[in-house]
Amino acid sequence: MQGRDGLAQVAVVLGAVGVYEVARILIEPDWPAALANARKVVRVEQVFGIDWENWLQRVFLAMPDLVHALNVFYFAGHFLFTGIFFFWLYRRSRSLFRSFRNGFMIATAVSIVIHWAFPTAPPRLAGVGLQDTLLMFSGIDIGSPNTSALTNPVAAVPSLHAAYALGVGVGLALYAHSRFWRLAGALYPPLVFVTIVVTGNHFILDALAGTAVLGAGFLLAVLLDRRPARGGGRPGALLHLKPRRGVEQPGSSPGS
Repeated sequence: MQGRDGLAQVAVVLGAVGVYEVARILIEPDWPAALANARKVVRVEQVFGIDWENWLQRVFLAMPDLVHALNVFYFAGHFLFTGIFFFWLYRRSRSLFRSFRNGFMIATAVSIVIHWAFPTAPPRLAGVGLQDTLLMFSGIDIGSPNTSALTNPVAAVPSLHAAYALGVGVGLALYAHSRFWRLAGALYPPLVFVTIVVTGNHFILDALAGTAVLGAGFLLAVLLDRRPARGGGRPGALLHLKPRRGVEQPGSSPGS
């Protein structure tokens, strides 16, 4: 039964990722609205005095090797490290895995709606003085008005890179046994935050919006978890296979 549960959880996660990618592809980029909304983001940042993107990118452009490393981290790290985290969390605790999975899935669903309702161009394309470092240093165009992207290129708000990084960081900081991995969890979200801004893919406000969306996702997951379940099942478990007696119960810690 434990093996069946593991396969079922993998299927749920992969299915959710597939739905997310299809939804992004189906959303037709509205570039005029996206550029106008990007300018709104800039104005809001200026009001609150957090329009630091140009300054931060100029600091890092003086270190091209580091920028190239951040390009690789941005392009490959998002799904890779999130996937590794969930694999570890599933082995660490089934109940924690379900809680984080539900929070991430709800946050992602909310983000898709915002991407559709409030299309926003990334700063590298918004005409605000930021460079596209992926194109500049690596020759990779991940989406612009002149190219056909595999996903929606005007989905800057909210930043799911920032949202997922915060979730992974919190999970490691709270539940990893090793001091090294708890420290890694504390450092991972700021590293992703710097990366998405330096590479010109997100405004600072995008990252803050991603943080808020993840918080809302976990709050809704908790509220769903407290609902009385029909038929006597476990409340809040979007997918839960009850193990036989003698099989490790969800919530136990198999060591990490």
